Amino acid sequence: MNLQNLSIKRKLMLITMLTSSAALVLSAVSFLIYDLISFRRQLSQDLMTQAEIIGLNSGAAMAFKDETAATATLSALKAKDDIVAAALYSPEGKLFAHYFQANKSLPSSLPSRSQQNFYRFEDGYLHVFQQVTMNGERVGTLHLLSDMRQWNTRAKRYTGILVIVVLICGSLALLLSSRLQKLISKPILHLEDTMRMVSSNKNYEIRASRFYGDEIGRLIDGFNTMLSEIQLRDSALQRANNELQTSTHELEVEIIHRKRTQDELLTAKQAAEQANRAKSAFLANMSHELRTPLNAIIGYSEMLEEEVQDTAKISNVRDLQKIQAAGKHLLVLINDVLDLSKIEAGKMQLHIESFDIAGMIEEMVTTLKPAIAKNANTFQLRIPEDISAMRGDVTKVRQILLNLLSNACKFTDHGSVWLDVDRVSAAGQDWIRFRVGDTGIGISTEQQENLFQEFTQADISISRKYGGTGLGLAISHRFVQLMKGRITVESAPGQGSVFTVHLPVQAAGEQAESMAPMKTASSGVSSEVKPDADTILVIDDDMAVRDLMSRSLTKLGFRVVAAASGEEGLRLAKQLRPLVITLDVIMPDWDGWTVLNKLKADSDLAEIPVIMVTIVDNEAMGRDLGASSYLIKPVDRERLVTLIEKHRAMRSSTVAKAGVPPANWPARNQKTSRKPEVVSPRRH
Repeated sequence: MNLQNLSIKRKLMLITMLTSSAALVLSAVSFLIYDLISFRRQLSQDLMTQAEIIGLNSGAAMAFKDETAATATLSALKAKDDIVAAALYSPEGKLFAHYFQANKSLPSSLPSRSQQNFYRFEDGYLHVFQQVTMNGERVGTLHLLSDMRQWNTRAKRYTGILVIVVLICGSLALLLSSRLQKLISKPILHLEDTMRMVSSNKNYEIRASRFYGDEIGRLIDGFNTMLSEIQLRDSALQRANNELQTSTHELEVEIIHRKRTQDELLTAKQAAEQANRAKSAFLANMSHELRTPLNAIIGYSEMLEEEVQDTAKISNVRDLQKIQAAGKHLLVLINDVLDLSKIEAGKMQLHIESFDIAGMIEEMVTTLKPAIAKNANTFQLRIPEDISAMRGDVTKVRQILLNLLSNACKFTDHGSVWLDVDRVSAAGQDWIRFRVGDTGIGISTEQQENLFQEFTQADISISRKYGGTGLGLAISHRFVQLMKGRITVESAPGQGSVFTVHLPVQAAGEQAESMAPMKTASSGVSSEVKPDADTILVIDDDMAVRDLMSRSLTKLGFRVVAAASGEEGLRLAKQLRPLVITLDVIMPDWDGWTVLNKLKADSDLAEIPVIMVTIVDNEAMGRDLGASSYLIKPVDRERLVTLIEKHRAMRSSTVAKAGVPPANWPARNQKTSRKPEVVSPRRH
């Protein structure tokens, strides 16, 4: 039975019954216990008195050893029904005389405490021990045993009386509680009925009647007040609903009009997004397509420049240099558009590797020398000798610094440009700090707000005077953010500018470090087929690329073998074991990825470095498949030569360690005796 779900009527009756019954039972039980304890104490005292009297009467018989007289004295106890046994013991504790009823006997010897007068309760019996004396001298001990039938009879009688009294009082309490509980339950039940009527009929004009002025009466008053408030609000709500229905029609008309306008705007938005996607796809496709003719234009112009210089036709050299400059400038614009498209699409990735900061800056400064000298500027580089290597995307770090230094050179005339590099710690992390400064035209505070936005320059007049698309700083800013760094600027008009770039020493990119260009183990030189140390295998379906690569690398003393398809290239690679393989991606039949995968899957060819030379900008795929380097067409010849020389030096070191002398390696001509420059195709 769940007491919580009982009606209030039954709860009141139950509470009354429990409290009254508990009080009555507690008081009755207390009285019974007290009476029984007192009666038991009185019973023991009476038995001690009887024992004392019998002891006095038995003194002479014990003293003269008259067992018959002692037994007669004990037989007088037959008149006491509750005394079931009696015994006299000699001073030595031996049984002298005894009397008993109902086969209840006493022990033949006294317990150890029998030298004293005392009583005890044991197993429902009362034991009394009394010393028997004669003329003050102890002559024995009396032991009486009572079954306490008087106490038991009294306990049973009083318990029956207690049960009868409790039942009578409980019945009386039940009768009274069933009548008196109505004083509380009746108004509450009435309130419940009223609530049910209001809830079922939704009639807030009904009121509950008040019976008394107590808390329940005040509860009923509060309930009636609440009904009045609800009635007033219901009336107000009805009026408001009528007014709302009147204005709903007007709103529906307005909503229909706005919905039609919204649909038109959504259609226009989707059309604009589709046009933007088509624009991006067109730009990406055209940018890739433009790389192919640009590769031929720049490559052949460089070849013609070298040939014309040999014939001392200086005027033609200048014309060819103009062609190269225009082609490279167009390449910069194409690369910027591609980078921006990839950044906006969220497809720009980091290619993480460990690189030497000083070496990267040395190559970059060599590239910038013409730009520095163009406006008669001086350049200062401050970099600690112990600057450590950093782990990041070396291509993007180089492009960031090239953009900043190119702008510094472009906007400074007969001034100074400088680059500071150091290592700092901040926020529990190590950073490489690059500071690019100049004494050029400077940038105002208002112009700095939009400095890193796409297609914006500090001033429209600057664009007319110095040129540029306004993408260089925006792309640099996006690259810095991609590498979890930060870039700031300090500048004032006429006082130059200082750009500060912080990049983490350990890049937070997700891609693993690039694969090593080639292993240095002695197994790189086969004992059966020796690699041809001066042969370069070019695999490309474009005849112009094959011709340019062949002519330019042959001048440097290399033997160049070309293949127009992937299948032919794989066959030549097995036959020649070249020093380096250059590989295009877009080819008929087997594409470059398939060829690269087959090369790296062949244990005899896996150690040959593969340089990807393609218009496809997917360096991550190339690195994953095992490419040593990745170049985007149009190919920078000096960059390509540097990579080949690097692999040639590593092959020479490997052969020397293996104890095999290099055979027939060509001597470098004067053109390659200097350190090749690393030229980036991106300038601003």
